[in-house]
Amino acid sequence: MKADLRDFTLCAADSANIALTVRAFNQTLESCNFGDVLFFTHAHVEGPFRTVKIDRLTRKRYRHFRLKEVGTFIDTPFALFIEWDGYVTEPRAWDPKFREYDFIGARWPEYSDGMAVGNGGFCLQSKKLMNALTDARFAADTNEYFDKLFCRAYRSSLEREFNIRFASEPIADLFSYENNLPIQPTFGFHGLANMWRHMPDAKMLEIVEQLDPYVFKSRHFTKLILEYSLQCKFGIVEQLYAILRKYEQSSAALGLFREHLQQPHADAIFGLCERLVMRA
Repeated sequence: MKADLRDFTLCAADSANIALTVRAFNQTLESCNFGDVLFFTHAHVEGPFRTVKIDRLTRKRYRHFRLKEVGTFIDTPFALFIEWDGYVTEPRAWDPKFREYDFIGARWPEYSDGMAVGNGGFCLQSKKLMNALTDARFAADTNEYFDKLFCRAYRSSLEREFNIRFASEPIADLFSYENNLPIQPTFGFHGLANMWRHMPDAKMLEIVEQLDPYVFKSRHFTKLILEYSLQCKFGIVEQLYAILRKYEQSSAALGLFREHLQQPHADAIFGLCERLVMRA
């Protein structure tokens, strides 16, 4: 049975992984009914959504769009934001209590200061929050990630001056996950490193082949290699690392592993990957 979210607009914005964003729309629409569905992109693309043409998105442009512009296109009380690597997976995990909050996103486990709820790659935002973020005091011209801005840097002001309600950590853990292991089925998730949990291995490899090359330098791609290594799926590890090596020399790949993984895991997984591709 589909979740009834007709008071929500389902939306995504992308200029790099467009085909995979369309896939994320399709996955989510299999599980939920929405009042509106919007895809913000520079490209001509068809799918089960209304396409809204915008300038090509860079990281800076995406940050400004999510903080300052997207709310002008939303007519429903709430929006569900998805990305190519984050979508609805379990509609039965939807809880009407989620509507009591202006923001819900996956918890960031590295924070213990009461401001750990914040991932924006798969999140619920109210129209009230989107309107509040247009206030001039909430700057978008920084190098910080957009969700770190309004969920951490601006959170106190949003709560105090605009009465914005951020979900508690237990509520966030029911809604989605990203960098923490899920302890129960969640409504959705975010992150390439988690996608293997929601599809067969062959499909995962098919998706990786479609990725824009910028993704291969990301923390999530390195963590995906780690996840398959821990499962002893060495054939998949070899294929993933071979894709990375199409774009990066061995020394650069080692740097990515050391940047994204803790030691001694970084050097150990890198060494494994090198041995696998040298054996091929």
